[in-house]
Amino acid sequence: MFAVLGASGKTGRYLVERLCADGHDVVAIGRSQARLEALGDGCRHAIADFDHPVSVAKALVGAQCVINLVHARHTEVLLDCLPSACERLVLVGSTRRFTALPDPAADQVRAAETLFLSSGVAGVMLHPSMIYGAPDDRNVNRLLHLVRSARILPLPNGGRNLVQPLFVDDMVAALAAAALKPAATGPSIVVAGPEPITYAAMLRACAAAQNATITIVPVPELLMRAGVGAASMLGIKTPFTAAEIRRATEDKSFNIDALKSRLGVTPRSFEDGLRLKIERGWVS
Repeated sequence: MFAVLGASGKTGRYLVERLCADGHDVVAIGRSQARLEALGDGCRHAIADFDHPVSVAKALVGAQCVINLVHARHTEVLLDCLPSACERLVLVGSTRRFTALPDPAADQVRAAETLFLSSGVAGVMLHPSMIYGAPDDRNVNRLLHLVRSARILPLPNGGRNLVQPLFVDDMVAALAAAALKPAATGPSIVVAGPEPITYAAMLRACAAAQNATITIVPVPELLMRAGVGAASMLGIKTPFTAAEIRRATEDKSFNIDALKSRLGVTPRSFEDGLRLKIERGWVS
């Protein structure tokens, strides 16, 4: 029995679909009955909320593999709620845990990882990079909208910094492998795209995929952050926040050898994932 926490989320719903299609017994766990029912009748549904640990423990009864896609800050509660039948726990963290910037969310992931690794519970924590591809993915949908609505786009420092986006199908494959493959158990695994690309290249790929052309104008990061901050104070909505701009100037380049060797997943390129997203009509 597989228990998936956060089953109706952006990635969880596709993981549930994958596990059910492979013939596994799945209980989909979430906070909204309506969203769980939208997953269909191929799995069982259970309502649970980490603010009420008893509900989590009840939902997990009998689960042999627990997969948690809810924020890693709930790890301590989850560890206390694991059933005796649980043979493997799969946790989802974030590559933000590697940031050198002050980041409370990254601190929570690092604390959760330390707690899990010291718990003695068998399993693995996956650290995904920016996941894109779902109809409601936030980052790439914003980029696709930008290149449709503008031809001249400012980027902090010209968009020369690196990012390693991950297609949602590849994240689902990594989660399924982490739940099933014996080699998955052990140290944390980074789940990211095949290679880092610059933000400028990512934006140009979004434009090319829609037969659009853009001109990128380099803007110093500090100036761009100041402008966004001023706009926010005036009540003017901007595509990105000052904090997002700051994070975009930190290179995100990751080794994915463990993803390939321990999970057997070779992620697709950003261009291939973007093409598939558009072919599916998963663009807002």
